[in-house]
Amino acid sequence: MTSARTVRNRLVASVATVLAATLGAGLLAVAPAGAAGGIEIEPDAAVVAAGSTGFLVSMNRYRGDEQFWIRYDTGARTPIDEATYFHVRENSVVGDHVLLSTSSEATVRDMGTGATVLRAPLERGERPAGLAGGAMFLQSWSPTNTLRMYDAEHGSRLVTGVPDDYRFVSVRQGTATHALLQYRDSDDVEHRGTIDLATGTVAEDYAAPLAPEWEFEAALSDTRIAWKEYDPASKKWSVVVHTRGTSEKQVFEAGTHPHVAFLGDRLVHADWDATQALSPSPLNALNIVDLKTGATTRLLDHVRAVAAAPDGTLLVTGGKIGTGDGVFRVSADGDSAPTARFLVDSGRPAELAEVSDPELPSGTIDFDKQYHVPFTQYFNHKGVKYRFTIRHGRTGRTFTYVENGYVGAGDDGRYPDGIPMGWGWGGSISGPGGYMDAFNGAYTWESVAESGAGLGTTPIKRSGSFTITRTQKPHDFDDNGSPDVLARDASGILRTHDSGAVGGGWQIYDRIEATGDIAGTGFADIVARDRTGVLWLYQGNGRNGFLGRVKVGGGWQTYEHLTGGSDFTGDGRPDLVAADKTGALYLYRATGDVNAPFATRKKIGTGWGIYNQLTATGNIAGAAPGDLLARDKDGVLWMYLGKGDGTFTGRTRIGGGFGRYSELIGAGDYDRDKKNDLLAVDPATKTTYVFRGTGQRYTPFNLTRSNTLLFKGGSYNLFS
Repeated sequence: MTSARTVRNRLVASVATVLAATLGAGLLAVAPAGAAGGIEIEPDAAVVAAGSTGFLVSMNRYRGDEQFWIRYDTGARTPIDEATYFHVRENSVVGDHVLLSTSSEATVRDMGTGATVLRAPLERGERPAGLAGGAMFLQSWSPTNTLRMYDAEHGSRLVTGVPDDYRFVSVRQGTATHALLQYRDSDDVEHRGTIDLATGTVAEDYAAPLAPEWEFEAALSDTRIAWKEYDPASKKWSVVVHTRGTSEKQVFEAGTHPHVAFLGDRLVHADWDATQALSPSPLNALNIVDLKTGATTRLLDHVRAVAAAPDGTLLVTGGKIGTGDGVFRVSADGDSAPTARFLVDSGRPAELAEVSDPELPSGTIDFDKQYHVPFTQYFNHKGVKYRFTIRHGRTGRTFTYVENGYVGAGDDGRYPDGIPMGWGWGGSISGPGGYMDAFNGAYTWESVAESGAGLGTTPIKRSGSFTITRTQKPHDFDDNGSPDVLARDASGILRTHDSGAVGGGWQIYDRIEATGDIAGTGFADIVARDRTGVLWLYQGNGRNGFLGRVKVGGGWQTYEHLTGGSDFTGDGRPDLVAADKTGALYLYRATGDVNAPFATRKKIGTGWGIYNQLTATGNIAGAAPGDLLARDKDGVLWMYLGKGDGTFTGRTRIGGGFGRYSELIGAGDYDRDKKNDLLAVDPATKTTYVFRGTGQRYTPFNLTRSNTLLFKGGSYNLFS
């Protein structure tokens, strides 16, 4: 699938011929066969108004800007310079005439010839209120609240019949003799009405309390006036039709923010844009109601703009499934059924479709380098019911993302690649207590996209696979990259926070220490000392469990403290250090051999009896070798920087107040900032806190602790 960054379709001589035939003789000069140029329209464009020689289009329908006048005969574009003029709306166009304005002057330009046909200086506090017939309407908010009209024949005239205390007035083209009027009175009630163009007086005035304040969607014929309303009690939209000069009133249920127009004696209404809807409805279509018989004809499947042409037909921007998306000419001759002729193709289908290459996971993804996996598909509609599910092959655990309709908060309405759905996957899957970090290994995925409005009955499905990999982490027992803390309860059950219970019977040990991968299996291991002094090795299986235990040796009861997980010797394997009851410190270098996991011990220091806890942390101070923390009997924490040869530099004071913690755990990078952190268990609050690593030599931790949810509120007698 190719990217749809700029999709344009040029319909040259053949389309020009169709336009000539459908718009009527004399309205279109047909380009000769083979002529250069043609008609271009972008996928997000919408027709604002239709004239005799061309039409006004907004290339960005979400914002209403990027406006061009496009000629029917050549497709040539004339920009409406938004840096100079306000955004032109439908009430600023009559035929080929467009009302433009600077801060000091309003002008009317004939887009067919390029000539300025009317010019009026703006008085203080004035702004354009609209264009109707041959007159521009100008509203003044100060010093007087007036509405005046200005045309070539009469010059400037005040419009009479509008209350002096009106607000928010707008005027737009209605019929040859009357303009449409919108204003809000001093009681905040909306009004719709007409202005007699010959006399400059308000001819009709209807209170419309349910009409929307900022939307002048209304229509006028020689016999009827119509506008849209919203009832907050029922939360429904409708179109109200009054027969002019009588008390007759008709009300028709309508879609959200409906378009409103007349096609001869027929009412036309449609949902504002059904491609954004999340439920199907006949009101999403272009509904054409015969006001004499009540019969409804439905043309097109979705509509985003309706513009009345000078010959009484309509140019409708929208889509018809099986035909396409773009601009249609809708007409009705006498009592014959209304028809819609496809004129300009936007290059995208009317039904839901992918329009650009997706960003989906495949191959092998290294989660040491990235935590976010792109998972985005691009569609031509916003009203998409979208979901994707990622499934881990070994465990069957899943992550499901659901998005019902696109909401682009703060976006600028530009979607050159289509509407993005999916955003991405942050690397989490379902776990025992909610979501947890995703395991390493093979995954499959599948996605489904369906049109909320039923614009296309076949769901769009995709599927694929990928693999996640990471380097082994010393405290990762379930192979998902995140540090796991082991905790044992009073009954002897050992568990991790992420994956739950490891198993029972662990009460036979008086010390359990996470060591990292010392046996060469690729997963984190532990050593456990029983109450007779025998040390046992448990090789991790990467599934929150361990293989059968292997005896390391006896006599380990001589040691007061054990800690592992740091590579003190620089050989890439985590080692073990142990302090005996005399204060001597010994190094046990890991061998990678499960049957003899440690080399003969080496004495590397004395005087360590002043400490009541040792914690191997890995690299916390910026140098490659692993480091060691030691807490003295006064609760002061000290750091010994590893040299990489099994010895340490002189100690550096980190801070006091650490005596409150029963366990200090060097679990690795807890917060994913690529710096090792320190976890601390406070038995008084039954809370595990994190001191975040800084990577700095003399201040390796931020001493402001943060709460974690690790075993929050639980009762445990051993952590590692």
